[in-house]
Amino acid sequence: MKLRKPRALPSLRLGGLSVRSFFRARLTTAAIVALSIVPLLYSGLYLASFWDPFDRMSNLPVALVNEDRPVEVGGEELSAGDEITDELLEGGDLNWKVVDADEAAAGVSQGRYYVSLTIPEDFSERLASPDEDGAEPVPAMLQADFNDANGFTVRQLLTSAFKEVRAAAASTAVADYLDKMFLGFNEIHSKTEEAADGAGKIADGNADAKDGSEQLSNGLDDAKDGSSQLSSGTGELSTGIDQLYDGSKTLADGLGTASQQVSDAADQLNPKADEAIPYLRDHEEDIQTAAEDAQTAANALSEALDGLPDQPTQVQQDAADARAFSDRVAARLEEDPDLQTTDPAMYELLNDAQTYADTGADYAGFVADNWDRIHTVKAKADEVAGIAGTVADTVPGLADKAEDAQDKINDLDEGLQQLADGSRDLRDGLEEASGGAGDLDEGANALDDGIGKLDDGADELDEGLGQLKSGSGELAAGLDEGADAIPTFDSEDREGRGDMMSEPVRLSSDIANEAPQYGTGFAPFFIPLSLWVGAMMIYMVLPPMSGRALASAAPSWRIALAGWVPAAAIGAAQVGISLAALHLYPGLEAERWPATVGLLLLTTAAYTAVVQWANARFGSAGRILALVLLMLQLTSAGGTYPVETSPGFFQAISPYLPMSWVVSALRVLISGGDTTVVVQACGVLAAYTVVFGLLTWLAVARKRMWTMSALHPALKL
Repeated sequence: MKLRKPRALPSLRLGGLSVRSFFRARLTTAAIVALSIVPLLYSGLYLASFWDPFDRMSNLPVALVNEDRPVEVGGEELSAGDEITDELLEGGDLNWKVVDADEAAAGVSQGRYYVSLTIPEDFSERLASPDEDGAEPVPAMLQADFNDANGFTVRQLLTSAFKEVRAAAASTAVADYLDKMFLGFNEIHSKTEEAADGAGKIADGNADAKDGSEQLSNGLDDAKDGSSQLSSGTGELSTGIDQLYDGSKTLADGLGTASQQVSDAADQLNPKADEAIPYLRDHEEDIQTAAEDAQTAANALSEALDGLPDQPTQVQQDAADARAFSDRVAARLEEDPDLQTTDPAMYELLNDAQTYADTGADYAGFVADNWDRIHTVKAKADEVAGIAGTVADTVPGLADKAEDAQDKINDLDEGLQQLADGSRDLRDGLEEASGGAGDLDEGANALDDGIGKLDDGADELDEGLGQLKSGSGELAAGLDEGADAIPTFDSEDREGRGDMMSEPVRLSSDIANEAPQYGTGFAPFFIPLSLWVGAMMIYMVLPPMSGRALASAAPSWRIALAGWVPAAAIGAAQVGISLAALHLYPGLEAERWPATVGLLLLTTAAYTAVVQWANARFGSAGRILALVLLMLQLTSAGGTYPVETSPGFFQAISPYLPMSWVVSALRVLISGGDTTVVVQACGVLAAYTVVFGLLTWLAVARKRMWTMSALHPALKL
């Protein structure tokens, strides 16, 4: 009998035979179905569990302890702890339980509460600290107590939630503070406007004061001129009166002697002229000396009186000017009754000026009142001077002209008697006036000095008031501008600006290709992970290569391909079932569904190629190798945290493992974005499929050669 050479079986047929062998019995059929849903169980359970944990945080029991004591701020009660408690309970973001401190501590310790949040007793007091004058602002604190024995990830979730609580509380407190600050701006604006009005009134008053000081300065200039003239005149008057007094005394004395001598001569000459001639010759020098003395005294008196004005009205006007000046000073003192307190030096100067002006007016009045008397004396003095001069001229040779001289001597005697009487009266009056004139002169000099100082002070006052007027005008203008520059805020403005300033820096985020849920963000990691587990489970049930095919004459590459096709087909079923189920529940969505399906089909092709090779090359030990590869990919794929946060070893192997590329590509296909990484991932997966398919071909070829180690393996799983 002739044997036929075995016919080479097509690869797909070989694969189909292997698959059909599993459907011949219900148990094996159930096994194939179970293999198809293994990735769904893995990824579905994980994603359903982690799909949106933040949306269910309201189920977390947390303790809230409010120990805050209300305080009074600005006449109002501040109870920030109660306000925050009400807001947290109304918000319902967490399952808040309001308890006391002991219950909170016990609950956290025993695991009944994941965390306790304590509002301390000085919370409101610290929030109010910026409103207290002189008090240093102190930040308000919220105390959170965790217990990692209740779950480390819970602390991460609640820490994020508490940051929002803290930010909200801080924002509210700062907004309240800023609202009061804006109200303070309104008050400052109002007070500045009042200050500007007051400064304007000051400026107007300073302008009036400037005008008054200018008038005072001008008046004091005139008064200074008048006081200088008065001082000069009173000096001359005092000197003249002194000279007049001295001359009147000399005149009185000389006239007394001369009158007596002339009287004696006349008495002797009249009854007996013959006897008078020898007497005249004997007393000729004495008579001449007396006449000259009388002439000198009369001339001195006349010259002294020549310094007086021609008319009494001028002296009266000087007295009136002095009186008027005194009245102006008195009025100035009455206008400012507090001047003695506010400016003692000015008060004393004005007081002295008034006194000197009154004294000068009195002395000028004395001269005016005695005007006729003084000029009568002057006329008599002129007359006596003329007579005395005539006598002095005619005394020599008087004896030869005795008869003519007799008449003249009689006239001289009569005139001398009158002049003597007048000179005595004048002497007595001048003696009284001399002392007053001296006082008048001293007073006039002091008045002149005082008015000079007053004039200088008035000039300085005028200059200072000018500067004050200018400065107060600038102050008023500046306050007006300042009031305009100070903003005012109504309730709407305060609310808007308070919100802005309480959070001056905010994060404006623009999220491209946003993952709507926590589960969507983790799907790119769990789906390829579940497909790897599915590939491992497939080759736990299916052989990596058919034993019947190994005994046939089929080429090794066909045998390798036949062992891969059923696994790839089951993997494709895994992909379809998993994506359909995840889309229905919990609701996975993808921006590019066709590309997602295609990428996952290529992924399962690459995964099954790798796992097939591991099992074909190492047998039962290949399963351990596949598990090791799973662990390496879990830690280097960057599915939970960026791979850059992993140690250097995992960063180094990440680019060479397929799951890293699948995770990156799925993120783009599910959420959207640049597809460059998708193309790269497809290239990597295709390369893995081809390379490990070739390696499986070599492994199959080696398996067709029986060895003792193959017949008796050292380890069998």
